[in-house]
Amino acid sequence: MPRTDLNLLIVLDALLEECSVSKAAKKLNVTPPAISKSLNKLREAFQDQILVRSGSLLILTPLAVELKPQIHNLIKNIDAVLNHNLSFDAGSASLMFNIVSNDLLISLLNSGFLDEMQDKEPNVVLDFSYDHGAADFLRKDNIDLYIGESRKLSPEIKIRTIHRDKCIIVANKNHEILRLNKTLENIASFGFISTRSKLNDDVDSLFTLQGFQRKIVGINPSYFSTIETVMRTSSLAVVPFFFLNALESFNVDVIAFEPQITLPEVNIIQAWHPRHDNSPPHKWLRDNTKDFLRKKVSAGV
Repeated sequence: MPRTDLNLLIVLDALLEECSVSKAAKKLNVTPPAISKSLNKLREAFQDQILVRSGSLLILTPLAVELKPQIHNLIKNIDAVLNHNLSFDAGSASLMFNIVSNDLLISLLNSGFLDEMQDKEPNVVLDFSYDHGAADFLRKDNIDLYIGESRKLSPEIKIRTIHRDKCIIVANKNHEILRLNKTLENIASFGFISTRSKLNDDVDSLFTLQGFQRKIVGINPSYFSTIETVMRTSSLAVVPFFFLNALESFNVDVIAFEPQITLPEVNIIQAWHPRHDNSPPHKWLRDNTKDFLRKKVSAGV
């Protein structure tokens, strides 16, 4: 059979199993003449009768007997390849996912999502790394998913918003700003610790539009290090509101307040390369982390 016709192999599998043209036709939901036509093509391709009459029955030739288990296994393997999207079972799968995120979201996933996952999907491993700012990192084969604030990404990347949150300003509990009116003028007179993210550009733009400029005294790679700096210095910081709620479990001694102008909002997103779009394991990862984080951040963690 120089060029294999998959449909002919399916017909052959049915004929070898049923030893009957009419039964094979019924099994495949086609007409007996269509099966007879395919049988003639198979006989020509294999240079063998495949089925021969013995009294009122059709029986397999020696070649057909030899082919029967091979053809059946071949069809099963083809079905498995074509229907792999339907057979994913997270409970029995052994998988590792590489996720890029920030320190807060990694902390939330490690403290809550992993516990839930260990009960239901004990062989699934999450490998976290921090976001280093490159726009094209999701093109790499070793990165499965980004979860974090909206940011510049390659144009082909798929994006889904998990949560949209307001922002607040935090200060240590003895900070002078807590005794003043929360005007931008008063706020801008103090230094800010910035956390590396798109949010900082949005906040700076807001201050500039109002005729003020933030004085950035330091830039940190993570929110936890920013909060630690706020606790120990007279610097202020802008953080998403849900982050403050998450800090309650850590007994962090900072005070949050809203200025007399609305700060930019922040989008928490998932992002992934299109090559993962139809992957059942990846869809499981996206949907389950989305549901968990949406529940946590929307409820105040």
